[in-house]
Amino acid sequence: MKTSTAVLSCCMLLVLPALALATTLPDSCGKPEAGFDVKTEKSAAAVAPQPGQATLVFVQRNSDCIGCSVVRVGLDGAWVGANKGNSYFSVAVQPGDHHVCAWWDAPLARMESRIGLTDLAASADQTYYFEVEVARYGDSGAPFMKLKPISPDMGAFLTSRSSLSVATAKGQ
Repeated sequence: MKTSTAVLSCCMLLVLPALALATTLPDSCGKPEAGFDVKTEKSAAAVAPQPGQATLVFVQRNSDCIGCSVVRVGLDGAWVGANKGNSYFSVAVQPGDHHVCAWWDAPLARMESRIGLTDLAASADQTYYFEVEVARYGDSGAPFMKLKPISPDMGAFLTSRSSLSVATAKGQ
């Protein structure tokens, strides 16, 4: 029993890094090797839109998925932030068409369960909310992550119950 566990552990140590390096993300995401150090802080501040720009708010909810915490968010090919646990962050963007990517770095989950993609035609002075949900499927317990646009009312409600996510690019 000990030998088979050791062999399995050794194989995982060899295979998982190779899988991570082999990941090819869509163009709307950032580079796979980039990462964030993420902290959360309690915040009662409302999301403040920037005049002449659109504001995108990403609210992450973790249901029962312990350890399923950090999700990076990319916009038009560059990472713009990350959430950790039940948290949110916002980013101001120029009006126009944008491509959004949410990437959950969970090497044991299927690729389709780790990525969310959507697009947006953003208008100036508007706020758009997106929910990033990390959870487990019913009886199977398989982890998944979903990205979806939500209403401003639901977005404001979820941000009021969440911590502010402060993400710093690793190495800075």
